[in-house]
Amino acid sequence: MAVFIVCEFDPFHYGHEYLISEARRLFPGHTVVCVMSGNFVQRGNPALYDEYARARCAIEGGADIVLSLPFPWCTASAERFASGAVSVADGLWREGDALLFGSECGDAERLASAASVLSSPEFDRLLGERIRKTREPYAKARQALFADAELLSSRNDVLGIEYVKALRKLRPGAVFVPVKRTDHESSTAIRESGDIFPHLPTYCRNILRSAGDPSDIRFAGHALLSHLREEPYRLAADGENGLTGRLSRAAEGAGNITEALSAAASPQFTNARIRRAALYSYLKVSKRELCARPLFTQLFAANGAGISYLSKTKKTRSIAVITKPSHTSSLTQAAMSQYELQRRADRLYCLCFARAREASYFMKTSPYIKKGGSSGE
Repeated sequence: MAVFIVCEFDPFHYGHEYLISEARRLFPGHTVVCVMSGNFVQRGNPALYDEYARARCAIEGGADIVLSLPFPWCTASAERFASGAVSVADGLWREGDALLFGSECGDAERLASAASVLSSPEFDRLLGERIRKTREPYAKARQALFADAELLSSRNDVLGIEYVKALRKLRPGAVFVPVKRTDHESSTAIRESGDIFPHLPTYCRNILRSAGDPSDIRFAGHALLSHLREEPYRLAADGENGLTGRLSRAAEGAGNITEALSAAASPQFTNARIRRAALYSYLKVSKRELCARPLFTQLFAANGAGISYLSKTKKTRSIAVITKPSHTSSLTQAAMSQYELQRRADRLYCLCFARAREASYFMKTSPYIKKGGSSGE
């Protein structure tokens, strides 16, 4: 049996260690399966460190196996992010499995109640009316309408509600456990500290330092800027309501991508959505692709228990698991199309460094396999 944790680990810190330790305490004997964002993360930025380095941190921090939440779901809004991640877990799910996630409130009943209200047709109708009338961003309008507004002011609780909604749709009655956040620093606070390393476990510091300098979207800025000026993708997901055109016009007068994103700012759009729309335009991600279900996941890292888990689930899983980047011969045509989109995103990530990585870098990288490990099943 397995307990699934949806994560970004950008970077992996003491709070993540605690979450994994709670998974082991609450579900002894279960394999800890992390479904982790790849090289781009939900806020629409490249991850500070690449998927393999972050996955190795997770294995050293107590996880048994780290699988990918592929692009574009890893960069999506809360609803699509959660739907994609739970779909990956669903493809591996067996009787007795569970989903565990961090939460500010830590109250399963409160989150379940919110999920019921927010997924109702009546609430959708009222929300659509408010957005059309006020032109507020989706999240702000939803918070204004929902009685328990405090719950929607906490990022992890917003994600938790979306996990519950997605899990109920795919696995009615499945077990989910919110773990109340402790006073550990958040990933956001650590990234904004100026120097992340003093805030991380020693093994993480060593792994990430050996991985090289952190990424920065500004290094890929000229490629993005040129695209937005010359050939913006008008059907880009999250580019609706004129945002793609707004980005294109902003790029015309901007000296760098940061200026372009700032110039495109509007009360109607969150900063994360603006960044995502720019990425989706560059990589030609349509709304149809974003609304689809992931058909594959990729192995980033595992220990002995994780490898055993992959072997035991081989005949029961309904999602393709790529164990090495070159092992794609068994993918269906639809899954291969999704994987090619993932590869394009990885090639862009390779430009997000002061010294660009070769375009095939992630096609040549193998998963981290740690000998031994937890007992799993």
